[in-house]
Order: sequence, then structure tokens, then C-alpha cells
Amino acid sequence: MTVEITQFLLAAQPADTKVRTDAEGKLRQFQEQNLPGFLLSLSLELSNDGKPMGSRRLAGIVLKNSLDAKDATIKEHLVQQWMSNDASFRSQVKGLLLNTLGSSVLEAGHTAAQVIAKIASIEILRKEWPELIASLLGNMTQ
Repeated sequence: MTVEITQFLLAAQPADTKVRTDAEGKLRQFQEQNLPGFLLSLSLELSNDGKPMGSRRLAGIVLKNSLDAKDATIKEHLVQQWMSNDASFRSQVKGLLLNTLGSSVLEAGHTAAQVIAKIASIEILRKEWPELIASLLGNMTQ
């Protein structure tokens, strides 16, 4: 599904309602059937400088929206979903996002920063990402 996610993300953007709805449905199905794979695929998409910026941008937005919501009940559910993943998986996603901050494509870095902020808002309160500040400082000095 990792290869196909680029196609689904690109197809989820055009004005053609049928094409967009079909792609959104496939993305939703992937998310429901394999949430960790879905989140990892989105992170890989965002971090890959060889992918089209349109798919990278949407990957970041979908990833961010998979972690946060305006409605408090939905937000808590999303937080619990994220935290139910094992620490090594979460570290892998966070590592991809931190690496994306240094992307030569500024928009990808900005999008990654938004996702990092959402994850930080979840994990820092739980003392789950103590190395974040050191990583960010390291990125700034490089």
C-alpha cells in the first residue's frame, strides 16, 4: 500500500468528485484496516523528497488530522490511538518527521513541523519524548 498511497493522495485532490471520493474512501479503508501502516506510509510520503509536493502536503495534513481534532471526544480517541502504538513505532514516525524538517523543500519542512507539534502536544505531557528539544536544537545548528 505504500506505493499506492502517493496515487491515492494525488487522486484525493482534484475537482472531479467521483475520483476524489473514491481516493478518500481508499485512504479511509487503509486507515481503518492498518492504522500503524497508514501512519507510517504518510510519514514516509512526507519525508520523501522524490515524491510530488501535492502528495507530500496532503500526507502531512492527513497525518496531523489523524492526531488531533477540534471535538474533545474525537481528539481523545485519536490521542489514545496514537499512544496505543508501541514506542519503537512512534519513534520511527517521529524520526522521519524530524528528518523532514531539514528538507530542501521548505513546504515539506513546515508541514512536518506542524505534525511534530501535534505529537509533542500529546507526548510531552506524558514524558514520552524527552529528546525532542535536543533534536530540535540540533536541527537548528546544522
